Amino acid sequence: MKILLAGATGYIGGVVAQKLLERGHEVVALVRQAGRLPYEERVADLADPVAVAAAVTPDVDAVVHAAQLTGDPEVDLATVTALAARPVHYLSGVWVLGETRDGTEDSPVDPYPIVAHRPEIEQLVLGAGGSVVRPGVVHGRGQGIVALLKSVAAERGTGVYVSADGQAPTWTFVNVDDLADLVVLAAERGVSGEILHAIAEEAVPVEEVAVAAARAAGVKPEARPWPLAEAAQMLGEPFAGALARSQRVSSARTRQAHGWVPTRLGVLSDLVEGSYAP
Repeated sequence: MKILLAGATGYIGGVVAQKLLERGHEVVALVRQAGRLPYEERVADLADPVAVAAAVTPDVDAVVHAAQLTGDPEVDLATVTALAARPVHYLSGVWVLGETRDGTEDSPVDPYPIVAHRPEIEQLVLGAGGSVVRPGVVHGRGQGIVALLKSVAAERGTGVYVSADGQAPTWTFVNVDDLADLVVLAAERGVSGEILHAIAEEAVPVEEVAVAAARAAGVKPEARPWPLAEAAQMLGEPFAGALARSQRVSSARTRQAHGWVPTRLGVLSDLVEGSYAP
C-alpha cells in the first residue's frame, strides 16, 4: 500500500513509519519542511487544508493521521475533511472518554478540556469510512509523558504525580511499538467505521509509575504529590489537569475482533529495565 502519513517526524508517527516500511508498504510523509526523511515527502502544513488536499493524490491508498491537531477546531475539521478523500486512520486517545473506571470502545465521550474537539474529528473520520485508534498514555523508546516524569523526578530528587487532592490517579498505558502494530493492522485491513482501543495496561497507579521514574532517574525511590496548581505553572493548566485525572479503560473488543495482542514491556518494567533505565 501507499500510505500518506501525517506526523512521520513525531514520536508515535516515526514508529508507525518504521513498522509500515518493515511490512513492505510505501510511506509518503506529510511534512512542513522537506529534507528530513529518507523517503518521499510532500510539503503541507496541517493548518492549510488546501495544501493538504493537494497532497492526497489518487495514488494514495490510505492516510494515517498521527500528528498533533492545530487546536483550531474549524481548521482541524477542514484538514481532516481534506485527508478523508482516502480512508483515514486517526490516532486520537482515551482522554476523550474523560475520567472513567470502566471505559470501553462504546463508552460515551466526555473529553478532558485539552482534547475537547477530538470527538468531532473522530466522528468525521468514522463517517468517512476510516478508523479511530485510541491509545492510552504512550511509553517506550525513552520518550513521551513517562520521560517527562523521569525528568521531573531528576530535577526534584523524588518521583512525583500530579494531584488535585493529594491522591494519586490511575492511568492506562500502551507501549509505542504495540500501538504502531495496531495502527498498521487497521491500515492493512482497511478497518472502517470502528473505534479501536490501544490499551495494554488498563489502570496502573501513577504513584507506582512515579516511584519507578525516580529509580530510572537515579534519585530517591519514592513518590510525592505534585499539587495541580504548581504543576500547571510548569506544564500549563489543560495538560496538568489531564495528568491529575484517573482512568480505567479496556481494549477487550479490539483484541477480540482483530487479534491484537500487546507483547512489549509494561510501563513499570520499561522504566526500571527498559528504554528509560539508567
